[in-house]
Amino acid sequence: MVKQPPTPRESTATSRQAIRELLLEQPRSALEISQYLALPEKEVLDHLSHLSRAPGPGLHFQITPAVCKHCGFTFKKRQRLTSPSRCPLCRHESIRRPRFALEAKK
Repeated sequence: MVKQPPTPRESTATSRQAIRELLLEQPRSALEISQYLALPEKEVLDHLSHLSRAPGPGLHFQITPAVCKHCGFTFKKRQRLTSPSRCPLCRHESIRRPRFALEAKK
């Protein structure tokens, strides 16, 4: 009996490529990406960190900052990609997560 060689599988996108495609569609939070791709949120944040430094030719990494749901404080100066734990003004812990997107440079 002659053994047939294995058929090559279709190449699938890497995690970073999949995240890149999601961010090109619409802005998403790290948690949304994590749930959509079934990856740990920490791994998604590592990929987002890389994409923020090297988004690709003609693309710009855009961050929509986190916002306190209680008082409306916007974390404009925050450079970390993780979600803040509490608001510095009202100390409330209900924070809308930052959202990330890839947009074409203007």
